[in-house]
Amino acid sequence: MKLLINYKAIITVLAMFSCSACSQQPLQETTKSIQPIEEVQGTIGSEPVTYLRYNTEIEPCITIKLNDLGELKQLCSFTDQQGNITDVRTDVAGVDYLLPVFTEHGLTVTLDLFSYYLDCQITLSNKIIEDPLCQFRDMED
Repeated sequence: MKLLINYKAIITVLAMFSCSACSQQPLQETTKSIQPIEEVQGTIGSEPVTYLRYNTEIEPCITIKLNDLGELKQLCSFTDQQGNITDVRTDVAGVDYLLPVFTEHGLTVTLDLFSYYLDCQITLSNKIIEDPLCQFRDMED
């Protein structure tokens, strides 16, 4: 009898968790409707570009938009000087983006990963947004 009660409790708990998981929308669907909390316009070479950052608790990636082409590139993975890739969606507890600045050849931005920084350069060449290249920086620097 005691075993039967525990079995029913386990089935009930599993049913509750599986139903709650079914009711959640996929992340991609929810990010289509969110508004950026920071939007910085700039020019790289002669190309007008927009940097978009969202509430990182909802959408941890940043987006770069080539205004004339209407192309968007979402940036979620950042490679440091040792070749280590940090995916801000899965590899860190949280991220904040600091000091986005447009330069002649791209965009620089610092990722605050709450235990260290990544100073990143995102290059635009031939109307293609390259993957970010970053330098690790300790928080005491």
